[in-house]
Amino acid sequence: MTVVDIRNLVMDSNVELIEIGDETIYYAEEKVEEGHNSLFILAYDRTARRERIVANYILNDPSYRQHYYAFAHDIILVMENGESSAWILRLDKETGQEKNFALIHFIGAFSGCVALDEEHILFYTEENREHSKLFREYRKLTGFQKLAYLYDIEREIYYYMKDPRVCTITEQEILPFELNGDAHLLILQPYGSEEEKERCYRNIRWMGEGICDRVWICPLLDFLVSAKASEPEFPMEIVFSAGTQGMVRYAGMDEENLYFRAKYFPNQDERICAVEKRTGAKFVAGCFEKEEEKQGALHIDKTAGKIYRVWEEGDVRRVKGVLNSQIDSGYSGELGEFVSCVEDRFLIAQYILSDEKDSFEFNSIYDSKTGEQKSYECRCAVKQSTVVLY
Repeated sequence: MTVVDIRNLVMDSNVELIEIGDETIYYAEEKVEEGHNSLFILAYDRTARRERIVANYILNDPSYRQHYYAFAHDIILVMENGESSAWILRLDKETGQEKNFALIHFIGAFSGCVALDEEHILFYTEENREHSKLFREYRKLTGFQKLAYLYDIEREIYYYMKDPRVCTITEQEILPFELNGDAHLLILQPYGSEEEKERCYRNIRWMGEGICDRVWICPLLDFLVSAKASEPEFPMEIVFSAGTQGMVRYAGMDEENLYFRAKYFPNQDERICAVEKRTGAKFVAGCFEKEEEKQGALHIDKTAGKIYRVWEEGDVRRVKGVLNSQIDSGYSGELGEFVSCVEDRFLIAQYILSDEKDSFEFNSIYDSKTGEQKSYECRCAVKQSTVVLY
């Protein structure tokens, strides 16, 4: 495990991590300098233990929120305030050069976005007062509540989406990933929450069999070509589906596989199903024993493709690996909620103390082999064997 502590570099400021790389950590820092709200894009060299400024800007309007996306050579920054426009900025990660900087305008109010690659962002907007008439007509024509469209950063062109599988989900349900060296999109279509899906099964007599969770995969290039050609249906390949009697939900990915929780409601059989990225082969990666369900709740680390079961035994919070982890240990419940486990040894826990005015976050690292414990008043992020304190 490697602990990277950048707290001394970013005190008295608002920090957001952009990317934790093997050699460099990129992050954004907002702070007040000489009466101005300033935004710094920073890079921390893990070997030299040195920080450098990639770019910095004055934020004239504090109502704007920032969304960051990191790629091999670029950082994309979307700045929006929930209204009908947004600033798009693309920076070179090494030089800080502005490759693109544009103000774009929407129909409707911004509701979400996701960068698909260095040159394309998918935006979602929803009805607002200014464009309510247009949205009423749009709903009559399509039945969709939101508007989705692709923005080409380089060409500064909008492409409106027509495929219902894209228009009826949220930006959080479109996940870019690499497959055989090429960019792909994992597109999730869950039906409501897990509780709502099981409620549909209990009322199957009235709800019928047509209520489905679906998971699709689409090569990014095919997605872009279809979007720019205004095709009503994109060439997506269905990976999993579950009707009213079952449920399938995304559970994360690692370098080799995509993972999903699948449940069959009639006998409460629950399993972890996986898709091998390289071949597309599907297999059962794990099963849940019914007696294990009594041992607390599942904790899913989607960024690492790991699943744990966490429960309390008196003053101890127990953690047991279910998928891609062999940890079977515990820590003092006073340390707070379980966050992650590194190298099947180091348990990360978080405790938040708050009142009406202030909030304080404490993160602890507990060595399950030696019993050594260290606590920090800061925020924390974990990626593979790296823990970043900031």
